[in-house]
Amino acid sequence: MSLRGVPGDTFSIMVSRWACDRCGFVAWTRDRSDISEVTGSHLLAHHSDALSKSDFRVSWDCPYCATAKTAYDTDGAVAEFKTHLHGHATDRIDDGVHVADRVGWDGVVRVDASPTGGEADALRAHFHGAAGLVVAVTPAPERLVRALDERLSSWPRRTVIVSTGEYDFEATPDVDFEGLDVELVELDPRLSPDEVGETVSRILDANHEPGERVSLEVSVFHQIVAAFDVERAVAFVRMLAARLADAGGVLQLYVDADADRNVATVLNFLDETIDLTVAVDGDRFVRRP
Repeated sequence: MSLRGVPGDTFSIMVSRWACDRCGFVAWTRDRSDISEVTGSHLLAHHSDALSKSDFRVSWDCPYCATAKTAYDTDGAVAEFKTHLHGHATDRIDDGVHVADRVGWDGVVRVDASPTGGEADALRAHFHGAAGLVVAVTPAPERLVRALDERLSSWPRRTVIVSTGEYDFEATPDVDFEGLDVELVELDPRLSPDEVGETVSRILDANHEPGERVSLEVSVFHQIVAAFDVERAVAFVRMLAARLADAGGVLQLYVDADADRNVATVLNFLDETIDLTVAVDGDRFVRRP
């Protein structure tokens, strides 16, 4: 099924970002008010020595200004200190940004989340909603369709779903495809990584428009690693990253390194290829070192 549509609305998927000036920690939240909990807790970890307890009382002494407080209520004092620390971080909060800005919309992002679990859907929609062309290599096409339809105010200009899993558009009658440009490409599960990569490359050739952002999702990384040796799995990701760099876009690898020892091994070999690692916590995204 292929129906023409309009470019996706990127406003609804933009987020707020805070980057710590002491370390490489970065957090993104969909609601700016949610970031206060992140900043306060993170800065308290850096300045835990500024909090002390003696004589039945709890005291804190701000490392950024002359403010100091003493109280009997430990929990209340800690919460107040976090709120105070957040006040010193507000000038480093940026609004209306995207996680891919961190790599200039040209690189490889490792997403530490189950490829087929619901926890990754928020970040999946975040990336795909800001692109004109979306190519998603996934074993769960129905989950992808529902995630985009439920979370985005409008779909990308063009969405190509590449999958070994079967999906009947009529299986989701609640999703209105009228006016959308969505295509399903079914893969033979016996294809090699090179053949999968060639399929993706041909899709990019046929669908990418000059100057358009590309969001390429690979949620079959575990299957690639399981079916082929480490060397071929590493080569697959590197070639895909190089091909996407030609078009300009972001490749997202959805992985759960704890699920398979071989996956962790392949990821170690890809350290220099991966530009950014992000963990997902609900609608909050956190950069991992």
